[in-house]
Amino acid sequence: MKKWLWTPFVYVAGKKALVLGWLVMGVTACLSFFSRTHFDGVLDVHVGMSRPLPLYFLEQFISWSSAVLLFYLVGRVSSDSSIRSIDVAGTLALSRWPMIFVSLISFGFPHNLDIRHIDPVWVLLSLLEVAFVVWMVALMYNAFTVSCNLKGGKATRVFILALMLSEILSKILFYLIYKPVL
Repeated sequence: MKKWLWTPFVYVAGKKALVLGWLVMGVTACLSFFSRTHFDGVLDVHVGMSRPLPLYFLEQFISWSSAVLLFYLVGRVSSDSSIRSIDVAGTLALSRWPMIFVSLISFGFPHNLDIRHIDPVWVLLSLLEVAFVVWMVALMYNAFTVSCNLKGGKATRVFILALMLSEILSKILFYLIYKPVL
């Protein structure tokens, strides 16, 4: 059970992981629409305004594809092994599955959230959401090390670099998308 929670990529990779990951991302996008949860960055989660349903799917796609692009490129440069893009794409898609819980937790926030009046329940819900994001990052790390055959300190350094670059890329893309909307 522990392996399935932290390293499911030992069992599921490639096309199967990609399809499962996309299904999970689709369910997350639908739940996000109703809970007004925005995944507007590789690591970012915000509860906010309602937007059209397609935007929630676009947020999932941009967050995932930004990570795939940068993790694949950094993995290719850093690993001596041959790396399959389908493995990187699939395992990173599947690593986003804890975000379903974040979307569900976000139902606990009121539609007229006013941060000037903080409710202790909101703080608890926010901390719980952070825990699921941390779990997703741990899954992303395990996905990256398995897909790119990297280990140890080098894997950690390269992972942090790829994660930072993918977050920056996703933020740029979201800025370009949201700019006309704002």
